[in-house]
Amino acid sequence: MCLLHISAQSDDRFFEVSSEEVGNAVSIVEDAVRHVLIYLFSEGKVDDVKVRFASRRRKGLQHCAIQIHAQCSCQRFERLPRTRENMEIAVENSLAILLREIFGSVTVGRVTLKPVPSGYDPALPCCM
Repeated sequence: MCLLHISAQSDDRFFEVSSEEVGNAVSIVEDAVRHVLIYLFSEGKVDDVKVRFASRRRKGLQHCAIQIHAQCSCQRFERLPRTRENMEIAVENSLAILLREIFGSVTVGRVTLKPVPSGYDPALPCCM
């Protein structure tokens, strides 16, 4: 298993979820991440999702910051080549599509994939 850390942000006038619905936003993001993990790795586990809203009154925009921690089976990655870089790009692109439907303009700032320390196997391409 590998640990997956994702950070994203959105600045838009309107979101499909409001800042009063943080719990609902977290559930929707968790569901989106689960879909991406199943699509790319055939399985996965969402450990934690944080969604923070803030308003940027000068520009009339709402701001949303999203932090995601999950686990996936790198060896089950559905695409070739099975490199860490290719996996991170695939997660970024797939998740960005789903998050845009919820938050409008979204930038997935960082996706990192690291081995789970107790299950580290240097033979896995994702964990080098």
